[in-house]
Amino acid sequence: MLLEHRLYRTPVPSIKTADNLPPFMAVLYDGDTNIHALCSALLHGRSPVMQVIYQPAGSGEALVLAESRIAIPDKNFFCLSIALCLQRRSSLIERALDRMNDSIWLDQFAIAEPPANGCELSSATVLHFAARHVARMVLNQGTKRIFRRHHWAMWYRKTSTNSTAAQRTEWLAIPAADDRFYADPFLWKDPQGVKHLFFEELPYDTNKGVISHVSFDTVLNGWTQATRVLERSYHLSYPFIFSFDASVYMIPESSANNTIEVYRAVRFPFEWTLHAVMMRDVTAVDTTLHYDGKTWWLFTSMADKGGSNWDELSIFYADDPFGEWTPHPMNPVVSDCSTARMAGNLFTDHENRLIRPAQDCEREYGAAIRFNEVVVLSKTAYEERVVSTELPARGYTGRHTWNECGEFSVTDQKLDVLRWGPRRYPHQPRK
Repeated sequence: MLLEHRLYRTPVPSIKTADNLPPFMAVLYDGDTNIHALCSALLHGRSPVMQVIYQPAGSGEALVLAESRIAIPDKNFFCLSIALCLQRRSSLIERALDRMNDSIWLDQFAIAEPPANGCELSSATVLHFAARHVARMVLNQGTKRIFRRHHWAMWYRKTSTNSTAAQRTEWLAIPAADDRFYADPFLWKDPQGVKHLFFEELPYDTNKGVISHVSFDTVLNGWTQATRVLERSYHLSYPFIFSFDASVYMIPESSANNTIEVYRAVRFPFEWTLHAVMMRDVTAVDTTLHYDGKTWWLFTSMADKGGSNWDELSIFYADDPFGEWTPHPMNPVVSDCSTARMAGNLFTDHENRLIRPAQDCEREYGAAIRFNEVVVLSKTAYEERVVSTELPARGYTGRHTWNECGEFSVTDQKLDVLRWGPRRYPHQPRK
């Protein structure tokens, strides 16, 4: 910790355990009351699970009032990681105290399970972390001169997740120039049946995302030339598309402006105008709407008190998308870096299950996609369970968006590419 402070001038957080908790309430770190278990998880490169539990006197069972699997953006830095965890601990205690006084939570509390990981903290652990940190920093300095890290590319195929394995075709790359990446693909079919694809385009010379568009040419059996359709002075990405009252709208991620903005198509698909600002003074990412025939639901990930926006999912509801949005009483409904942040449209699968794609950010940002069945979605309750995981193909390091429209599926994957020479992508199987 002191070495990290001297090398990077990182503030050294104060690790204390006195939380002034009420009687019969405690904080668990990977199931252990000793905060050394939190340090151990971080030193071993794990995303820690933190819980606030309540165990009445004489009761053999402890109830989980609040919990979180915390996103650690850079596991090589201990001081920054522990500071994030301590901030989340403060938030979890506040949530636990609020929920104790809210009757809606009485039937929601789960029973605490035994710890899955032991508290292993020794000088050898600290030395191993320090050696791993130095080795990775040295390696990164060399590789970033040769490779462009975390380059995103988009892929499509003409079969959906509801197709059998034998029916699925191979994934095909959607070409992009070498000086930029394409990510966050969203499909839309117009009244004439033309497939449109909106996505984030990020030129490396500006490092600022814009929204671009291609359409599928059935004669050429390929995508048209990319056209930039929406640009602001701040970063844009994740162009969620929806229709309402015969108009087409887009909600691009605009967290760099601390807003959730809605744009209306003036001349679809090339011209858009700002129609409304749903929320202000929020750091919200990957906002996605879902209409169930009666209620509009807004799914988004919001940064908690300066923390990561990878690990918590909040829901709001309204009678129409431009009305007043009411926060769900269970917010955040998910606090888990492996399944919180949105990864595309909600959809109904071949078993008539409502599926919510989510990013798995446990190992790193956008490492994989988890498909969650939404078991309960109401104005008082939310429940989901993981049904499958879509890992990146061999040769790739991540995948974080998945969308479908009719017979088309689109996704994106990241990999490290050479800074010079032609762009070559590893082959993708049909799975």
